[in-house]
Amino acid sequence: MKTISINGHELALERRGRGEVTILVHGAVGDLRTWQAQMDALAAGHDLIAYSRRWHFPNSTHFNGTPYTVETHVADLLGLIAAIGAPVKLVGHSYGGAVCAVAALMRPDLVRCLVLAEASLFTLLLTRPEGLFALAQSGGAMSHVAPLVRQGKKEQALKAFLDVILGPGYFENLPPEVKGVMFDNLHTVEPMLNGMNAGGSFKAEHASQIRVPTLVLQGERSPAMFRITSEILAEKIPGVERVVLPGISHGLQLEAPEEFNRAVLKFLGKH
Repeated sequence: MKTISINGHELALERRGRGEVTILVHGAVGDLRTWQAQMDALAAGHDLIAYSRRWHFPNSTHFNGTPYTVETHVADLLGLIAAIGAPVKLVGHSYGGAVCAVAALMRPDLVRCLVLAEASLFTLLLTRPEGLFALAQSGGAMSHVAPLVRQGKKEQALKAFLDVILGPGYFENLPPEVKGVMFDNLHTVEPMLNGMNAGGSFKAEHASQIRVPTLVLQGERSPAMFRITSEILAEKIPGVERVVLPGISHGLQLEAPEEFNRAVLKFLGKH
């Protein structure tokens, strides 16, 4: 594991393979270890980089008043791309997908192609009645998470969080090493939720302005807020490709790594 200084912060990263640079951007309660089942497969033919976003393990956890927002993480991603010095392919899951989408919108000259694995661009849900309902449902269920974290009830907090984003019962079936990664990053949940509750600026018209080749990847059994968001992105992004992985929920690369890798490699191979 190496580190790189980006915008005054040391970010941990792992780099494998040769070829065009491809960057993996993890989601909530994750870090670069989230992609262990992808590293070898995707490094075949690619210069593959997985990094831990700011404040995520093993990086510094000191926020120093900086808000946890998509914009903060986009600035870090663009800084990483600038340090590499080449246009890249981006693969982002959940919150990481939102970061990748905004980066591609802002700097299409730096992005060759884009994989959005259930990007959490939830402001898009405001455009549909069923999206508003899904947002209200998840918001109510999520309200218990931050107090549990503050009370030191980590297992209850993580279970409550995963019940919303993966569905009831998933926590109990996760491998211990996956739970370990999530526990290591549980401290980021409240700042992340605060940043998301402050509102975002990504709208449907922004999706229609994404001009890089894009794959929208989703799980058949994912919670409604992710499925509806992915549907809107698939409708709005010009020339988009869409793949639905059968029988799985929001933890795409964890639940069905072979199917996930196959879909991503097929798409990256075209671009």
